[in-house]
Amino acid sequence: MIVTIKAARLVLGMICLGATWLLSQAAAPPPPSTAQVALGWRLLADRRLSAGLNLACLDCHRPDRGYADGRAVATADGLNTPTLYGLADRATFGWFTPEVPSLEAFALRPLNNPREMGPISDASLDRLRADPAMRVAYADAFPGAGERITWTQTAQALAAAIRTIPNPRVGELSPAAVRGVAIFAELGCGACHRGRTHSSEAYLNTGVSRDSRNGGNARVPSLIGLAQTAPYFHDGSAATLADVVRAYQFGGQTPGPGVNVAISPFVITDGELQDVVAFLANL
Repeated sequence: MIVTIKAARLVLGMICLGATWLLSQAAAPPPPSTAQVALGWRLLADRRLSAGLNLACLDCHRPDRGYADGRAVATADGLNTPTLYGLADRATFGWFTPEVPSLEAFALRPLNNPREMGPISDASLDRLRADPAMRVAYADAFPGAGERITWTQTAQALAAAIRTIPNPRVGELSPAAVRGVAIFAELGCGACHRGRTHSSEAYLNTGVSRDSRNGGNARVPSLIGLAQTAPYFHDGSAATLADVVRAYQFGGQTPGPGVNVAISPFVITDGELQDVVAFLANL
C-alpha cells in the first residue's frame, strides 16, 4: 500500500509516542571522578580484558570510524558494531536487548560474549591485578573500596569514559540539508528519531531483516555521526544512507507479517531522497 507523507507521519507518531516514557525512566548516574574516566579510557584500549588477549574495546569501536568499525557485521552474532556516540544520553542499549538496564551493564556484555571478548573470567582481572600501575589507577578511581579491581569497578570505569565521548561537531546546513529537514519531518521520521539521542529508545520491527531475536524488534538506532558510521542497520545491510532511505521508501527490506504497521511505502523523488541524505549526513 502506498501512503501519503501526512498519513505516514500520523501513523509513526501514534506508534512511537508511547516510547517517550523510557527517557524519563532512566536515572542519571552519579558524576564520575576524573580518575574513573582516566581509568576507563585505559581499559577501553587494554587487550588484557579479552579472554584471548587479542581484542580491546577500541579495536571495534574505533575513533577514526565514528567509534564503530566500518564492517557490516563484526562477529558470529551477525550484528553491526554500534557507535559509542550518544550513549551518555541513552536509556536503552544493544540491538535486541531491552533487558539491559544501564550503560554499565551494557559495557560488560561484549566482555562476557565468547564471540567477542569473553567469556568473563578472573584470569582477565588477575592480569590487571599483577600490574602495579593498574592497581594504583583502580585505587585512585575507587578510593576506600574494600576490594580492588572487580568487574563492577571495571564496568563503572568503562561507562564513565564512554560518557565523555563528544558527539561529532554539526556544521551549518547546506540548502539541500535544509530541504531534507522538512522532508524528514513530513515523512514522520522524527517520531522515532528525536531528542538528544535522535532515537525514541523503542524496540521496533522495521522490516530490516527476519531476525527473530527479541521477537524481531530491534532498537531504534541513534542518528548521531551517521556520516562516519556506515554501513547501517543492525545487520549492516545498508551500505549508504541512500540505501537506508530507499529501504523505508519501499516499506522495508523484508516486508511482511510482524513488521511495524507504520513502515509503509511512501512516494519520494530522487531529488528529495538526496536532500534527506544531505540532512542525515550532517547529524
